[in-house]
Amino acid sequence: MTAQKSGKAALVKLVIFSLFSLTIPILLIAPQSESQSPVKLKTEDEAYRQYKIVLSRQLGVTCSACHNTLDFSSDEKLAFKVAKDHMKLTQLLIDHGMDGQKGRPKADCYLCHRGKLKPDYKEPTHPMLNDRPNPKKEKSPSTTDEEDLKSEKDKN
Repeated sequence: MTAQKSGKAALVKLVIFSLFSLTIPILLIAPQSESQSPVKLKTEDEAYRQYKIVLSRQLGVTCSACHNTLDFSSDEKLAFKVAKDHMKLTQLLIDHGMDGQKGRPKADCYLCHRGKLKPDYKEPTHPMLNDRPNPKKEKSPSTTDEEDLKSEKDKN
């Protein structure tokens, strides 16, 4: 019976030793997560809010024009998706030289929108059509971007 107890004790010691010998190297190798201080998080949040305020002023809208105010991360509104695509376009322009450095113009929403949701100016032709007339009929100024995109979606 003593031999049986000492055999079980040795097995338990072996299991515990194995667990520790596997766990410690994993803990040492695993990347340490960077915890952000509350002050840094607050500063980043404030900077993001200020950026969004500037965007809304450049477009002449409030948050509810693009966002579902109950869930700001929701992309259910068409205007949210359009704004996201336009932000990608603006970033592309910035990446290709319109960064406001060395006397160059800065690409931002105001560049086209001038404080209005729908820009006054629209290219008369599609740039990929090599200056051929635009086959689409002119839209009335009362239509909105959401109506335009819905009609395009319905055609497809």
